[in-house]
Amino acid sequence: MMEGVRTPRWLGPAALVVFALSGCSGLIYQSIWTQYLGLYLGHAAYAQSLVLAIFMGGMAVGAWWASRRSLRWRNLLFAYAAVELVIGIAAALFHPVYVGVTGFAYDTAFPALPAGWVVQAFKWASGALLILPQAILLGSTFPLMSSGLMRRLHGSDGAILSGLYFTNSIGAALGALLATFVLLPAIGMPGAMRFGACLNIVVALAAFLLGCHGASPAQAEPPRRAFAVPAARLLLAAAFVTGATSFVYEIGWVRMLSLAFGSTVHAFELMLAAFIGGLAFGGLWIRRRIDGYETPIRIGGWVQMLMGLSALASLVLYDHSFDWVAWFLHALSRTDGGYDLYNAVTAVVSILLMAPAAFFAGMTLPLFTLTLIRAGGGEASVGRIYAANTIGAIVGVFAAVHLLVPGLGLKLAMIAAAAGDLVLGLVLLRRAGRSDAPTDLPYLGGLVLCGVALAVTMVAARFDPAAMSAGVYRRGEARFDANGPKVLFYRDGKTASVAVQQIPNGTRAIATNGKVDAGIGFAEDGKPSRDEITMVMAGLAPLLHHDDPRTAAVIGFGSGLSTHTLLADPRLERVDTIEIEPSMIEGARLFGKHVERAYNDRRSHFHIEDARTYFAANRSKYDIILSEPSNPWVSGVASLFSREFYEFVPRHLAPGGLFVQWVQLYEINDELVATVANALSERFADFRIYLAYDTDMLIVARVDGPVGEIHPQVLATPAIHAIAERLDIATAPEFLAHQIGDKKSMAPLFTALSRRKNSDFYPILSLEAPRTRFTHATANVFTRLALADLPYREVLAGLAPPAADSVHTDFGFAYTHGVQQAGLIARALLDEASDARKGDLNLAYLHDVVGRCEHAIDPGLALNVIAEVASNTLGYLEPATRRSLWVSPSWIRCDAQPEPVRHMLAVISALAARDGATAEAKATALLRDEHLHALPALRDWLLRAAMLAAIDAGHFASVERLEAEFGKDIDSNPIESIYRVWMRNYARGQLPGARSTH
Repeated sequence: MMEGVRTPRWLGPAALVVFALSGCSGLIYQSIWTQYLGLYLGHAAYAQSLVLAIFMGGMAVGAWWASRRSLRWRNLLFAYAAVELVIGIAAALFHPVYVGVTGFAYDTAFPALPAGWVVQAFKWASGALLILPQAILLGSTFPLMSSGLMRRLHGSDGAILSGLYFTNSIGAALGALLATFVLLPAIGMPGAMRFGACLNIVVALAAFLLGCHGASPAQAEPPRRAFAVPAARLLLAAAFVTGATSFVYEIGWVRMLSLAFGSTVHAFELMLAAFIGGLAFGGLWIRRRIDGYETPIRIGGWVQMLMGLSALASLVLYDHSFDWVAWFLHALSRTDGGYDLYNAVTAVVSILLMAPAAFFAGMTLPLFTLTLIRAGGGEASVGRIYAANTIGAIVGVFAAVHLLVPGLGLKLAMIAAAAGDLVLGLVLLRRAGRSDAPTDLPYLGGLVLCGVALAVTMVAARFDPAAMSAGVYRRGEARFDANGPKVLFYRDGKTASVAVQQIPNGTRAIATNGKVDAGIGFAEDGKPSRDEITMVMAGLAPLLHHDDPRTAAVIGFGSGLSTHTLLADPRLERVDTIEIEPSMIEGARLFGKHVERAYNDRRSHFHIEDARTYFAANRSKYDIILSEPSNPWVSGVASLFSREFYEFVPRHLAPGGLFVQWVQLYEINDELVATVANALSERFADFRIYLAYDTDMLIVARVDGPVGEIHPQVLATPAIHAIAERLDIATAPEFLAHQIGDKKSMAPLFTALSRRKNSDFYPILSLEAPRTRFTHATANVFTRLALADLPYREVLAGLAPPAADSVHTDFGFAYTHGVQQAGLIARALLDEASDARKGDLNLAYLHDVVGRCEHAIDPGLALNVIAEVASNTLGYLEPATRRSLWVSPSWIRCDAQPEPVRHMLAVISALAARDGATAEAKATALLRDEHLHALPALRDWLLRAAMLAAIDAGHFASVERLEAEFGKDIDSNPIESIYRVWMRNYARGQLPGARSTH
């Protein structure tokens, strides 16, 4: 220390706080970079591996550079402040730079480069360069801060190193949580980067102020004679090995726990925080002890062995994690509060499995660094050890993702990493042993312990496919029992674990990370599964709507049934299927003849790639693009439901081309579905919407004109007819019964539900869909639209109901079931000899009391009965039958009904005749009848009927007037309230001079 300059006592604690904030900003960047690069690389798993590798690699370069340069600098805290300031500026500029680089890649580089490995090399290299400069700067911060403090706070190098390691790591754990649970929902990815930038600037200012208090001279390079080269090599190798094994553990644990908790962005960040927290507390525990160790390398050996043993113990405990999750799922309520507790459970279980090994990993760097310093390495030891450790981390990340997990499976990959730690621990113990001792008992004891632990783990760590593929996070059951599904295929792929299950009901299903993506019926009775109609309709819809399709692309292979369906059309000359996980294609072979064209047809081609890169690199334009990925709550998948994706896709559609988007209606709410539809609606000129069955939606969209009507003759193609007949959609009426609207009719409903649009950079879906999955939410507005009590489908979209005898209801589709039920009601009332009325009190009352005046009529009861029967028929009967039932009803043979009842019959008669003006006037008059104030549900129905009738009549201004006059006094249920907003939005869009907001 310079003479006359004193170091304040508060400098050390203040520096720890500053370094904690630095760690916080660093993990904010890592978390957000993972989101950005997930969009660019096409899958969260690849993004995680690249960000981890470049993050750690850049830090290695930065640590090495700082260790080389710092000896020449007098005030390292000033240097640290400058680095933090540059990091902050780079973070503030990251979003526009990312947009520019990826835009250049998609628009210019990929089309110009030869497809294949060259495109891949450019993508990965450019992705790495986006974050490498900041990573290098981040890597220099630890050596600069630690060396700067060691110059000022003499005599406690070990405590300084471990203290900084702890505070930086605990700040990092908090940063990971802050990024995902606070910043992303509030300000999106660009805002989170700017927040991190502001944090870095604050850190830079604080570090500059710290550097103003006291100074120390630059350090000379240590004499060569004082530096033990063999010891240095061993310690650098040890730092490399422990870095590699630590990150094999991290990748493996994340993949393992995703099978228990689900592959959500929330679960990933909680696991990451648990891992980093374990590192932090390892550094904290050793802080007050490290300087007292006579031979740190011996302690390092034991710590390394304990790290490997803890990792092996986590594998044995892993099987129980499914039971823990199942128990908590049964104990927790499926509410928003329950989801918050579920995240807490995720954190606790992650800590139980990950933290022990991470705790010991947190001790290794301080121990190895202190040992190297004592061997004569000087302050440069900090950077050298840090660099070796981070290079090992790079190797560990890529080995885990691309070699160990897909090659050995999760269990053996983790055991291999643990074996590496155990061997390293034994080597260090041997190196630290006494040379004059005839036998080294600690070493021999450790050798026996390691051998026994490995043998026990191989047997006791079950990694049971019946648990790992059961999807406990959805089903609440830890594993399949003996009478449950049988696992026919299981593979740990690069990006996901894929399983094929044989379910006792005859369905064979394929699942990724425990989530079933598709099922096909294999029962002896030949009945298909419910999933099949979705996959088949996804392929059939564009074939029916397109005039002459020649080429098609499918995003997401699933079971392969959609690809198989497309190939049933002889007009198609090529079908490209883009799938990022090869194990999906391998596993789906077990669906056999049901998907055989996908594998055997010469027109079928597989591409292992993400969709955006494939389309950009191959410069192809398609007549049909079908997007059928996994559920949007899965980390990384939501980018295939974003406004940026819907801006990208049209570039790869041929003129007149059609884009098909699958959207789930289960484990999601209406508002989130609307964010997807709003994003798509913004870019496509027209679309048609189908409900495959009640909880699967298909959107058929066109960017350059109307979608147009279907071509029924396509259904007569032999191969297509065979598939469609199996699912009762082999005729035009059967197929069209699943259509619920077009852009003109449905866009106002989407905006009634939400004005938000899912975006890559403001990822509404990936952040909010995991909660709706947990709460078992359903998009009820859409699922119940098929059971609507008024003919919205016909009036707003022009879709007349089919004849009751022209459709089937084998799949429990609510609308076709309603059509058949309406036909039964009509026959019961119109056929005097029918016995159906005897078992239905409403129909008997309507026929005998209202229609024949056989008994005194209670107006309130009569009005409610009429409305209920009308609700079940107006939207479901073909026009001719509807007129027979309500316009000129033969079942009404008296005219002595009370006046409100006659008015109600007149309203329904006008609705049935599609006489909107009369229906509006009659319904409005009834709404003003004071006697109806005691019937709130009926008044709600009449208000909506009047609004719909006004639209039918073209009286669009009246819709708003009706709502203003009556709506404030009528409390509809939430779904019916949305329908009222829907009609108001629709009417506003039809007024002269109206500007569409869709």
